Amino acid sequence: MKGLIGKKIGMTQVFNDEGNLVPVTVIDVNTCLVVGKRTPEKDQYSAVTVGFGEIREKLLNKPELGFFKKASATPRRHLREFRVTAEEAAAFNVGDAVKADMFTKGELVDVTGVTKGRGFSGVMRRWSFKGSQTKTHGTHEYQRHAGAIGQRKTPGRTYPNKKMPGHYGVERNTTQNLTVVDVDVEKGLVLVKGAVSGHNDGIVIVRPSIKVAMRAAHKAAR
Repeated sequence: MKGLIGKKIGMTQVFNDEGNLVPVTVIDVNTCLVVGKRTPEKDQYSAVTVGFGEIREKLLNKPELGFFKKASATPRRHLREFRVTAEEAAAFNVGDAVKADMFTKGELVDVTGVTKGRGFSGVMRRWSFKGSQTKTHGTHEYQRHAGAIGQRKTPGRTYPNKKMPGHYGVERNTTQNLTVVDVDVEKGLVLVKGAVSGHNDGIVIVRPSIKVAMRAAHKAAR
């Protein structure tokens, strides 16, 4: 699975080839760089380590700085390892720039990001509870509450994963099968149709659609 690390710039609108207005998320992948490789002979698997975002050397600790110097690579703020075949890994060299043309117009991709943090939230916002539908029969000030959470004597406890108020957001989330509307290689931008999890300037990971790859593998197996 090849892929890129990028930064979510925000959303805008573009016209597609049919003249329809399409909402897109703009992802900046301009500073992606190959900073390491894994080989079956040494690591028992094949992968490429990609770095994104420039960073000053004095902001790195000694192990991090030693990793980049050993690989003779420019320091990068964010690192991500992508599994590839041995043949695909051979096409990459440490120090090579990975550009937006890795993806093509019309391709389906999966984009992973961290959702926006919304703090401590109640059950109606966090879990979309409907709330109390009546104010009669002794219901007072409980229209937005979760209701009873206890059990009887057996088991005498609250079940794990009970939907209750709590910290909402800041969760890793993957949006699958987003269409690449356009690719700007010069500016290092990838435009995907639809929304992507996370706030503007958040770090995201763009990979080819896993479902498309699985369908192709099943078709080949038949």
